[in-house]
Amino acid sequence: MDGFTVLVARYGLAAVFLLTFLENAGLPIPAFPVLMLAGAYASTRLTAVPLIAGAAVAGALLADGIWYHVGRWRGKRVLDHLCRVSFNPDACLERAVDGFHRRMGATILFAKFLPGVNTIVPPLAGVSAMSFPLFLLLDFAGALLWAGAGIALGVAFGEKIAETARGFQGWMGWMLLSGLAATVAWRIAYRFWLVKRYAANRLEPEEVHRRMREGEEILVLDLRRDDDYAASDRMVAGAVRVRPASFPRHAHHLPRDRDLVFYCT
Repeated sequence: MDGFTVLVARYGLAAVFLLTFLENAGLPIPAFPVLMLAGAYASTRLTAVPLIAGAAVAGALLADGIWYHVGRWRGKRVLDHLCRVSFNPDACLERAVDGFHRRMGATILFAKFLPGVNTIVPPLAGVSAMSFPLFLLLDFAGALLWAGAGIALGVAFGEKIAETARGFQGWMGWMLLSGLAATVAWRIAYRFWLVKRYAANRLEPEEVHRRMREGEEILVLDLRRDDDYAASDRMVAGAVRVRPASFPRHAHHLPRDRDLVFYCT
């Protein structure tokens, strides 16, 4: 926070542009507090407010535009990389795509207020082949709403925020770093626990085929991703198709009197 305060005080609009660009590019940089700080500094000179908003929106649009074209170029592969931090990457990808198509406009408008969603929405728009002018228009409105909210809070509380920032700058930085480190450590530990708790024996296809041929009651669940399922012309005989994103809804209804075999991408 100390560095952010110095950057905003010394470099003004350039710092606002850079920090909003970096956050929307996917780096863990809290740009919203920076906008509040910039608004606080501008509270005694309101003519600077439109310039701050313009710099923030420009930085956000530049990063989002890059992500949009990366999505158009790389397709769902870029979403695979973004979802790898999730406990269930396949489900993360499907939920993101389904949610985007159901509430496309609202998702783009309010994405910047939702950590994690903000980074995945622009490439999603590119993957979905959404019109770039339409995406740019909605993204501009969302960026303006987000930047305006931060700046307005800074202007409203002006002097208090500017004074408090100097007092908070030291321990706030440590809090952010500690929180980030704790989150990463917890996710890694929880992933290892999930693997250890729910690990199952791996079966070769020949073994599954032999057991089914001998009449064993085996329920085979096809958990392949949508793209792989659609592109394939084969399916295990008698298998039940379950999309990864919807698996939690089916898990409690699975039979407990027979062996379950899962196969996925």
